[in-house]
Amino acid sequence: MRRTHASITFLYDACLSLFNLFESNLYICKFLCTTQYTKTEYKMGKEDVSAKKRRKINSSSSTSEVNKQGPADIYKRVVEFEETEAQLRSAEKDATLFKKICQDVRQMFSDIVELKSKDSDEAKEKINSKRVEASLLLVALKKLNRLEKVRTRAGRDALHKEKQQVDSTHLLLQNLLYEADHLNKEVTKCLQFKSKDEEIELVPLEDFYKDAPKEVSRPEITKIDEHQLQLARLEWELRQRRELAGACNQLVASKERVAAAIAAARSRLDALSPHLRDVLKATKPLQECLAMRLDEKREESKAASLLPSPLFLLYANSSAYSDALGEKTVTVAISGDEDEARRLEQQSSVESDLIVSNDSDSDQENNDEEQREKKKRHHRTSKVSKEEKAEAKKKEVFRKHPLNVQITVKVQDGTALNLIFSYLLNLKIITVKFTVSLPKPVTGVSAADVLNGNCILHELYSSDNGNDSPHPATAYLLKAAGIPEGFQYFISEVGKPYIWAQRMCGLDFMATVIDDQKNNKLLQPCPTLSVTTVEHFILTLRKRLKSRVELMKELQDLETGKISPLDGNSWPIRLSGSLTQWQSVGWPEYIQSPSTTFLISEGLVTQNDLLYRAIITRQSAKLVALVALKSDYPKKAPIFSLTLHWNGTHHSSINDDIRDIERVINTDWCLEDNKQPKLSIQMTKLLTYMDILLETSGSSEFPPDKVMFSPVRGRNRIKPYKFLKQGTGVFVQF
Repeated sequence: MRRTHASITFLYDACLSLFNLFESNLYICKFLCTTQYTKTEYKMGKEDVSAKKRRKINSSSSTSEVNKQGPADIYKRVVEFEETEAQLRSAEKDATLFKKICQDVRQMFSDIVELKSKDSDEAKEKINSKRVEASLLLVALKKLNRLEKVRTRAGRDALHKEKQQVDSTHLLLQNLLYEADHLNKEVTKCLQFKSKDEEIELVPLEDFYKDAPKEVSRPEITKIDEHQLQLARLEWELRQRRELAGACNQLVASKERVAAAIAAARSRLDALSPHLRDVLKATKPLQECLAMRLDEKREESKAASLLPSPLFLLYANSSAYSDALGEKTVTVAISGDEDEARRLEQQSSVESDLIVSNDSDSDQENNDEEQREKKKRHHRTSKVSKEEKAEAKKKEVFRKHPLNVQITVKVQDGTALNLIFSYLLNLKIITVKFTVSLPKPVTGVSAADVLNGNCILHELYSSDNGNDSPHPATAYLLKAAGIPEGFQYFISEVGKPYIWAQRMCGLDFMATVIDDQKNNKLLQPCPTLSVTTVEHFILTLRKRLKSRVELMKELQDLETGKISPLDGNSWPIRLSGSLTQWQSVGWPEYIQSPSTTFLISEGLVTQNDLLYRAIITRQSAKLVALVALKSDYPKKAPIFSLTLHWNGTHHSSINDDIRDIERVINTDWCLEDNKQPKLSIQMTKLLTYMDILLETSGSSEFPPDKVMFSPVRGRNRIKPYKFLKQGTGVFVQF
């Protein structure tokens, strides 16, 4: 604590003495600032105090001389000297010197502190000398500080000067770049410049020299000078256009004269129209008496003119066939919105006119119109959601013509199938929807299914089920419209596109694809194809409808357990078994039966067939028969698969007798007069064969009541399933 107090006291005395020294020796300090303090001088001053005193005397004499000058001049000279000295001296050396002086000052302060502690006269003298030396060292430190500040200011000024030079250079560079960019734009404009004569389509050069007169073509000059050639071609083009303009004016005048004549004739016809209406009204009583449909046919003819080409062909050929067969067999009508059809026809004509006019416009105008239309469309559809856009696209793709053709085919009992033919404008195919009208209600579930319109039309022709579009371009059109679903997904909405429907309207897409590959033809309806298809279709449909009505009656009888007897004596009437159940079954239930495995594996029965189950019982025996009817029944016989439940379960896979019955009932179709087989005939045979199987089994439960030569025959013990008309009839083996 005493040492610290002594140090603080020493520092205070040192500072006080420095202040007094600065007061008394101001000119000496100014002079010292003008001199260069070096390490060597510092050492010499340390060794020889007398030399220092002599320097002080000399410096005092010099200060007296300097004092004669003004203080402003001395300060200016000192500043200039220090700036020059700062440039000549090394900054690294001054930094080293600064550190050395600071170390010496610390050492002097520590020495003064030690001398203070001795408190002797000699120590006081040394303390005074040390104070003087420390003051001189502080003066040297202040000079080094000034020199460093001068260097810093000089470096800052140099940096600022360099920055100004860089900025001016950068500004000059930007000016040059701007000028270069402007020159490039001007060069591009010059290169892209097109003269008005370049937009004119001139005649080819060969035709120019061939048709133009010599005074215009001047081949001796134009073949050498391209400019003169262009002027000559433009002059020839001007002459030709003037001639064409004159011819056009003459044609326009002729057209106006013809239009005036047409207008006059039309006015005369318009004046005649009310008189014709009066004549038609006067003939209406006569038409009613003669049962003539002139007015109705006239209205239908007006509506037929609005039909698209495929539907018009269908209507024309179907009407002709209806007139030939009579309305009791086939009727044809047109239904729909005639006003909407007229608007559609006018819109299509306007669009075709716009296409022709747009082709004559310039490409620039077309681009501008497209851009404006895109902007308008963008503003209109900006608030429409994606779902609404997709729905609008779907409606546009599947848009139908407002008019459709209705054909009704009837059979004798009054059952009618009503077909509605529609035309899809964008997909360019015909779709069919259908309804069935019955003279009286049908009793029975299975009987009603066979008169379903979809069931009647299924595979009316081979492999034509109407489940996909026959047009090859349909899939690509749906994909282009952004519709991921296939055409099958929309059949319930638009109808079924049967191939026979396309051919009735004169459309043959396979022939169209071949023609497109060869000759690049457009799709056009074929009248000959429509005529032949309409006649064949109506006959085929009437046969199918008639057979389905007969099948419906048979199914109604089977559901009630009634089996119609065969005509004549071709089969015995006495049957011991009875039909206890008849109902329709689904495809999952059908495939679960082990008796149908072989039929399904061979493809003899598919899920598109009509499937039924019959249960025949005789006392404790029960025979389950699964029956499959094809779409073209009765052309193809029903297919039976049997399972007998008596003393176990027996089917064709494990029992030869059941297999023999299935073979006989599914293949023996030798009937008299070449008549087509019926389901009731097969059921009668099935009941008879079940009786024979049970009666030949030797069981006392089933006494024989059929005439048989031999119950069994051969190693396989074959049963007598063949009927011979001998007497009352006898059964023998095949």
